[in-house]
Amino acid sequence: MNGHFLEKDENNAMLKVIHDMGFSIGNHTYSHVNVKELTEKEQEREIVKLNNLVEGIIGERPKYFRAPFGLKTDHSKKVAEEENMLVMNWTYGYDWEKEYQDKKALTDIMLNSSYLRNGANLLMHDRKWTSEAIEDIVKGFQKKGYKFLDTKLIETPA
Repeated sequence: MNGHFLEKDENNAMLKVIHDMGFSIGNHTYSHVNVKELTEKEQEREIVKLNNLVEGIIGERPKYFRAPFGLKTDHSKKVAEEENMLVMNWTYGYDWEKEYQDKKALTDIMLNSSYLRNGANLLMHDRKWTSEAIEDIVKGFQKKGYKFLDTKLIETPA
C-alpha cells in the first residue's frame, strides 16, 4: 500500500474491506519514492507515516515492507526492522513494461518466465491489463502444479 492512495476516504474504506477479507497489507512507502534519493529522516517518515496511517484504518501495522523499485538502503531496512516488518522484494514482474500491457502478453510472460520457480514472489500492479489477466495467470500456475502461499504463513519479526 502507498499512503498517497489513502488521502481519499473511499480508498480508506476500500483498504478496510481488503483487510477484512483476510489480505495482508504491506508498506510500500507513503509517496512511492526511491528511498535512495532521501535523507535518513525522510526515509523514516515515508515508512512510519504510512504504518501509522494503515494502523489507524485497519487497527494493525503492516508486517511487510517492499521498497519502491526494489531499491532499499541500509537505513530503510533498519527502519523496517524497528517497525517489526519483514523486508521483501519480488522475483519477477512485467506488467509495468509497455510490451506486456495487455492480457495475452502478460499472461504468457508470467506463466513462461525463466524466473518462475518454487518460492517466486510475483510483482503485479493494480492495472487494467493485470486485472484482465489475473484469472488466466492463476489458472495457468495451478495447471503447472504451483500453489499459492498465504502471506500469513510467512514468518515476520513480530
